[in-house]
Amino acid sequence: MVLLPAVVPQLVEKRSELVPARLARKVAPLFGVPAEQNPFRPLTWVCDFTAITVAEIARGAPLPTRAAAAELREEQHDGGWFVRDRAVLPGTRGALPNEIVAATMNRFGPDTKAAVVLTAANVLLGPAADAVRTALGMLRSADGRELPPVQWLAAWAATAIEIYRSQPALVSAALTARVIQRASLSAPRFPLSPAVAAQARARCEIGAVAAERGPDPVTRPRDLDFLDGIGAARLNAVGVLPGADAEEPAGLPAGLGDRMVERLIALLVEMGAPGGVAHLWVTERIPGQELVSAMVPSSGLVRELVEAWAAEPGSLPGRDEPGDALAGALAVPFRLPRPAELAALPLLARRAFVLAATGIVRQMGLLAPPEWLAGPQFAELVRELSDLLGRAFEADDPVVADTRLRLAVQLSGAQRHAGRAAAGSARAVLVAADACLEAGEAGRIDPGLLADLLVVACIELNALRSAGVRGLGIGTALRRYWAAFAETVEVDLFAPDADHSGLSFQLHNYAAFLGANKDNAEDLRAAVRLFATAVIPGRTRLYNRDRDIRPLARSRYLAADAASSLASLLTDRAEAEQFARRAYAWLQQVLADPLYQPHRLRPVLSDSMFAVRAAPVLLQAVELGIAENPAADIARADEFVRLVETWLKETAGGGPGYSGHQFAVLELRTRLAALGFAG
Repeated sequence: MVLLPAVVPQLVEKRSELVPARLARKVAPLFGVPAEQNPFRPLTWVCDFTAITVAEIARGAPLPTRAAAAELREEQHDGGWFVRDRAVLPGTRGALPNEIVAATMNRFGPDTKAAVVLTAANVLLGPAADAVRTALGMLRSADGRELPPVQWLAAWAATAIEIYRSQPALVSAALTARVIQRASLSAPRFPLSPAVAAQARARCEIGAVAAERGPDPVTRPRDLDFLDGIGAARLNAVGVLPGADAEEPAGLPAGLGDRMVERLIALLVEMGAPGGVAHLWVTERIPGQELVSAMVPSSGLVRELVEAWAAEPGSLPGRDEPGDALAGALAVPFRLPRPAELAALPLLARRAFVLAATGIVRQMGLLAPPEWLAGPQFAELVRELSDLLGRAFEADDPVVADTRLRLAVQLSGAQRHAGRAAAGSARAVLVAADACLEAGEAGRIDPGLLADLLVVACIELNALRSAGVRGLGIGTALRRYWAAFAETVEVDLFAPDADHSGLSFQLHNYAAFLGANKDNAEDLRAAVRLFATAVIPGRTRLYNRDRDIRPLARSRYLAADAASSLASLLTDRAEAEQFARRAYAWLQQVLADPLYQPHRLRPVLSDSMFAVRAAPVLLQAVELGIAENPAADIARADEFVRLVETWLKETAGGGPGYSGHQFAVLELRTRLAALGFAG
């Protein structure tokens, strides 16, 4: 069960809505949306927008190839229709049910196929878009005023991404159709000189016909409503100066909201590409019913959008540093509605509200100041949102399991970053993750969402384990969750020769889990192999696209940590040196970037965790005689150790991880002394 599904219309009362509703019923099954109104049910298809024809859309089913049609022409089939190789053909009656005639289809344009698909998508996604509008209208700041724009952006983007994730094949086709329609409806608006304007104009010349101020949005659509009608419309109005005409002139350049929508669309399109940050795959819900499942890292995508907004001139006035301004803008509690008020809304609107509110909370967790996240305001906001779930939803609604896990991870992460990682945090994440697994097994959570939730849980549990939280069966639970993840995404993660290229981004977290098992040579070998063959190549492609070194650097230094740990376990010196050299090479690639120079690092959790992994790799290289510059590597290792020591002093007594990291620092100091470094 997806959270914000497309809805196929049934009875339509308005005459103007009849044809769009008919188109919606035809388009839905072609792009993986099942419905009772589908005459060919349970069949659904995942069609390629570039390959499908207007005739196939009018039929609501694929045609056979010409060669197959010629072979079947002589065959007799009783009944209204039959299926051959997933194509649908008419039987003896000669026509398919409710086929739309060409004259009706041709009313749509300028590009008939694009216009029909975009119109149908707006109908199918209309209930979800209406739910988002209602939900966003209920989100208010603590004093009852409108949300700050950056929080509103985070809320809207979270719901928009969920609409995409709930039916990626349909939305992907609609995005392509939107591009075509906008290009076809955007004629040049060059002004004519007085002399030229007085002359006759040929039919196709600019200025021959007065520009349409607003083409028919049904037969000449250009907008995808849940993006343009909600996001662009609201964000374009932010900070607009008074005194302008109420109606925008034709050809007005894209506003800030339009740019945010285009950026989000670019992120959505990139997700479907091989090696992208998401994982999408075609699967069957039941035999013959094909659809696309999508595992989407929504918080990372929303973060990109939020940071792009913050970088726009004037979007965060009154601050000099964009990063500080963004952190401050997000560290502001917002008001939640009374449970009865939320419970009175339709189900989709309730879900949209929770998704929107959680979207803001997740951006707070990523970008707000750590000291604010560790304080009472954030904890109270999370608690109130969690309580709201139990009072506005049935216990088995999928949004409940989804949100409870995400909120548990947010609280755990906030405590961990403050140096207060605790067994209670791990226990809450484990309980919530098990509830998600149970919901997935019962079919209440779709595979794409379940896969994402399992990864979210595994990342936090692995981080808690690295912070020193022990017991509770965390290691066993992590193996169980990763096994469930592999089954969910229908990929064999454990086969040494399997092709993992489509999951390279997600496998970083699995490899990190394996690499954290320091006393298990088999796990460490598997981690090094995954980092080398899938994760690092995938993140290299990501770096070449975005030029953000941080994801690639993190994979490299975790790979170095795993390879170095494996070298420490091996008794064969030649093999140990081989892995130590690989670890050293990976770490040197990280240290070559100025961002990871010791003087650039601060005594915070993320930098300290890098330092505590980097120092042993450098010392091992010196000890084995493979370091390029032993004196420089020893001095750099000392700088890393001092950074961790400073962080430990600032978080002294903060949690169980303190003693574990303190022990690691003492061991590193001993190794430095053995190498003759006085400190």
